[in-house]
Amino acid sequence: MAATMATEVPGLGTPHSFNVDGIQTRVFDQGTGIPVVFLHGGYPGDPIEIQSSAIWTPVAQRFASGMNMIAIDRLGQGYTDNPASPDDYTVDAIAAHVVATLRHIGKGPCHFVGHDEGAFIAAQIAVEHPDLVRSITLVSANTLTPGSDRRSIVHAHPPLPLHGRHSLRWIYETSSYSHLAVGEDWLDEPVAVAGTARNRAAVAAMQKDDRYLGTYVKSWSARRSQIHRVMDAQGMPCPTLVVWGLDDPIAPVANAEYLMELLTPKQRDTELRIFNSAGYYPFREHPAAFSRTVLSFVRDYNRE
Repeated sequence: MAATMATEVPGLGTPHSFNVDGIQTRVFDQGTGIPVVFLHGGYPGDPIEIQSSAIWTPVAQRFASGMNMIAIDRLGQGYTDNPASPDDYTVDAIAAHVVATLRHIGKGPCHFVGHDEGAFIAAQIAVEHPDLVRSITLVSANTLTPGSDRRSIVHAHPPLPLHGRHSLRWIYETSSYSHLAVGEDWLDEPVAVAGTARNRAAVAAMQKDDRYLGTYVKSWSARRSQIHRVMDAQGMPCPTLVVWGLDDPIAPVANAEYLMELLTPKQRDTELRIFNSAGYYPFREHPAAFSRTVLSFVRDYNRE
């Protein structure tokens, strides 16, 4: 039985809270028809940035009007509980939590749309649980590409206090093509999440004993190598759409080309869409065009 959470998110509606293997998990579930799962970016305990399902609000209704739009707050982010153990601050635990959540609510096989770290998790699930995945859309998938990352340069000196409204606005603005894309509605949820005891505990957990590098990054590096080997040897086991912003200051557009070089030799059904005048969040800067692109791709590859 799902408990309904009181806080409504514009565009996404009222979420539900499910107990998934002891983890209270926030899930938005709107519309009927083809199930499309949205996975936001970021990682639990990020000291400067906040990500959650609310990032998808500009496109949510476009998908929910004709499909089953599902958005999950990933483990230790948004309003989903932190990992039960310090050893679970890993991409493996995060992917396992997404899979367990979908099985708990009876969804699958699904089309996955993931942003950066969420794209990584979508690719990991496609490799490890191909029965659960019909297609994947990889948006600004810098954590999956073999290319470089500019985040440490672009976000080197965020305003203080970290996780404050001004600091978070600066993070999103410097990641976007235009600062005009970042309105007050974007900031409301990240600021609220930043102030929770859950978020403060995740930040402290990641900093303790350098768990970010020793546990999270270590798990990500090992799993990325495995996914790359699968891409090289047999290909991604499902149709794949890569979406990128031409002017992305975090994830250079050349990284999309590097990712395509890995994907295309063994997976014929691979496509690339690059959005002009778009940065790290093309789905927020061009919601209508992004939705048309992904909706078309999902419908084309909705194989029973």
